[in-house]
Amino acid sequence: MPGLPDALRSMARCAALGLAGAVLCVGVARADGPGLATVQDSIARLSALIAQSKGSLPDATALLQQAGLSDLLAPSAPTMPDLAPILWPHVDHPLEAQAMDMRLALTLLVQVAGATDSRAVQTAQGPGDAMRALVIRRGTATLADVRRLLVELDLQARDSDAIEVPLVIWEGATLALAPGDSLRLSRPHGAFVANFGHLSMTGAAIERTGPPNPHLPRFAPFVATVGSGSLQVDASRFTGLGFGRTRPFAGVSLLRNTLMAERQRSFIRGSLFQDTVSLVIAASSDVTVIGNRFHDPRGQGLILAGSPRATVQSNIFAGRATFNAIQVIEGSSDAVVSGNVVLGGEKSGIVVRSFSHRPYLANNIVWQRVGGGITVDRADCANIHSNFVIENSQKGIEVRSSAGSLVQGNHVMANRSAGIWISAQAPDAQTFVVQNVLLANSAGLATATGEQVMLSGNDFSGQFPRFLAGDLSRQSPHIAGNLDGATPLLLSAAGAAPIPGGMADCARN
Repeated sequence: MPGLPDALRSMARCAALGLAGAVLCVGVARADGPGLATVQDSIARLSALIAQSKGSLPDATALLQQAGLSDLLAPSAPTMPDLAPILWPHVDHPLEAQAMDMRLALTLLVQVAGATDSRAVQTAQGPGDAMRALVIRRGTATLADVRRLLVELDLQARDSDAIEVPLVIWEGATLALAPGDSLRLSRPHGAFVANFGHLSMTGAAIERTGPPNPHLPRFAPFVATVGSGSLQVDASRFTGLGFGRTRPFAGVSLLRNTLMAERQRSFIRGSLFQDTVSLVIAASSDVTVIGNRFHDPRGQGLILAGSPRATVQSNIFAGRATFNAIQVIEGSSDAVVSGNVVLGGEKSGIVVRSFSHRPYLANNIVWQRVGGGITVDRADCANIHSNFVIENSQKGIEVRSSAGSLVQGNHVMANRSAGIWISAQAPDAQTFVVQNVLLANSAGLATATGEQVMLSGNDFSGQFPRFLAGDLSRQSPHIAGNLDGATPLLLSAAGAAPIPGGMADCARN
């Protein structure tokens, strides 16, 4: 994986080489960095900037810089690559469009994503059989083209400012929204966008408009990119999209069919998701989500499902939120989640689970969640590195049923449960806890069937008096006499032992 940091490359090899040898070379230098008050001040500045810019489009990267957090969250993974190359020969066809029964597009959509809630979409169209949609069959359409075609094909009146019928972009066609364009989807008419081709947005907006749908009040417009479709979004805005908990209708979704050729790479950067259920990326490889803001999400802010090698970098999640900010699930292996800020909300901020192996979770802030900070569950070879997990109501960093995890260089502060929690590990599983700062948590480190925990260079000096809890509680005297972690220890429920030769020995070889 060219261009990745050494730490990430080593994690990618851990299954073959074993993680223990790599961790034994990291040394025992105590983690350093800003204190709790300094980070809190920067977060307060960021919160104020978010409030001032609500609904506008300074991207997340710019806000982090203004708040003084850029250096703290400097991503150790590659930033946005060159604009994604076209992977399929591009032919600039003349524009072709027609009216079509929207149920054909809906049928194709549910073949990829399942039929749940598809009946709701039909109900939202109203009674009768004339469920017509505008279909861009070939060529590249602009917003002006869409408005003209709606009138020419007798799909809606000329004086309507909103799109009142479903808009379908067929395979091989493109909808290009330019700076200043606003595609307003009528909620009462059941409008939505189904993209089987290519949707490009630069400085544009797609937003919900109108009162609740009279046939199905819970319906809201959505944008679903499906099959071999692609989505490239830059400095744009999505407002009020999505309904229910079904991925195709969750707001903005990219739902690939892995049996179909990928025509273009997809990315979303520098954009705002306001009052949208979720951004969903499923079965899509190498997608980049960078520098975006997610405000008041009505579901999980970002879901990566079965999507390997994704990069989620320098995004901000803020406002009302009752679900996880970031989910990496269903085999989304080798994900890089770096430099993101999660402010408030409920449940764990960043969650990796369901065999999404080798995640690299670095330089993130998770602050004041009514829930946990970072959770890794059934995802081996996790690298949880240099994060700030602060003032959450439950566990700071949780590792569950995940072999070979490395928890290194994190600042875990003032969480109302254990700072680091390790549980449900397989017999003889090892977890490496290295160079972390543990300060004023309910307990520093706790386990429940934590098996073997390798400790080195952790700073427990601000964690007095409750260093350990759970299975390890009886081993607290070993920490009390080694608050700076200068003596590497192997801890288990059965006892503690120095690591023969010390964890830094191979660094001198």
